Amino acid sequence: MKKALFFAYLIKLVFIFILKYLSYVGDTSTESEENILRYFTIEDIKIGEEYSRKGFLISIISNLIDISILLSLTFLGYAKKLEDYLQIKTKNSFFLTSILFITICYTINFVIDLPFSYYFEFLLEHQFGFSNLNITSWLILNLKNFILGLFGVILTGLGLIYILKFFIKSWIFLVPVASIIFGLILSVAFPILITPLYYDYSEIENGTLKDKILILCEKEKISITNVYIINESEYSNHTNAYFTGWGKDRKIFLYDTLIKNHTEEEIISILGHEIGHWKYNHQIKDILFSGIILFIGCIITKKIFELSLIQNKMNLEFIYSPSSIPILILIFGLLNFINSPIENYLSRNDETEADREALILTNDKESFISTEIKMARDNKSRLNPHPIIEWFYYSHPKTLDRINLAENFKK
Repeated sequence: MKKALFFAYLIKLVFIFILKYLSYVGDTSTESEENILRYFTIEDIKIGEEYSRKGFLISIISNLIDISILLSLTFLGYAKKLEDYLQIKTKNSFFLTSILFITICYTINFVIDLPFSYYFEFLLEHQFGFSNLNITSWLILNLKNFILGLFGVILTGLGLIYILKFFIKSWIFLVPVASIIFGLILSVAFPILITPLYYDYSEIENGTLKDKILILCEKEKISITNVYIINESEYSNHTNAYFTGWGKDRKIFLYDTLIKNHTEEEIISILGHEIGHWKYNHQIKDILFSGIILFIGCIITKKIFELSLIQNKMNLEFIYSPSSIPILILIFGLLNFINSPIENYLSRNDETEADREALILTNDKESFISTEIKMARDNKSRLNPHPIIEWFYYSHPKTLDRINLAENFKK
């Protein structure tokens, strides 16, 4: 089993390198370029290519380091040695050992990834005109991310360990169910608890935009409590809009950059897309689908772990031991990689369904198309992705496909 997992990760690395190469190359066909030039310029294509290609080698190095750490913890026994050391220090306190183990591993990973984050999230984002942060505010943001991330990882890790330890026979059912419940709770709690920690936001002023938003919601009989403007411009120039909440407590959040860069008709088109997600319950479907995939993963993990314990070649004791966390991450990392094309295919279908709903609600394909063109330029999107990369990694249809959907739309 040890050799099988190691070999599987070698295959995964080979596939990652191939996919990264295809991502770098993109779609170089003449037909693709001709279709793109109906709406964009050669300069738009080159800018998208340049932005997507930056950090090509650095991203490979980052992936190699992350995988090497996991493999070392699992196959060289460092995870078990760390757990044994912490047990001595905590006088065999299981949950305190678990907390310290998770904290140490998360902190090491965060520190190692920090230089890569600095390159991708600070240097490149400034180079391409996205980031509005100075180095101090960027460090404060990452410190905040670290604290919240650590809290979330400890909470999730302890919950998982508790289920694995005390529900030996039923954990393969309880873990997926817990993940579904957690996902539903988080979808409601995130804007209430997390968003205020990062953003200042205020109610939208009365005016034509607010009136158009309310009319759009009334068409689908969606009751909203308010519309809010988020100060995304404090961090970056990226744009976004989203719904949140359930039942009668529904809210709309608009980035101030969206209002600044788009017309009211374009904003309504974007919200029509979000209403499409809401109408067809895409978020709930995604959470349920993730739970099903997790259930399948739990069954596979149980079998792999049982074989590993029988062979006794990976320094494992119990599946609920803190030192088992790295191998669990390895296993689910492989499963998620294999599942990516399926998950992204379903996601692209959801996005297309939401796009179609936006066109039906607004009956304004011109604003839809102008929005797609403007957002692609603003975000320096890759306009000519390789078809295999689009199939494997893209959770949204490429820009040209979304424009073609609108061009072919009939009320």
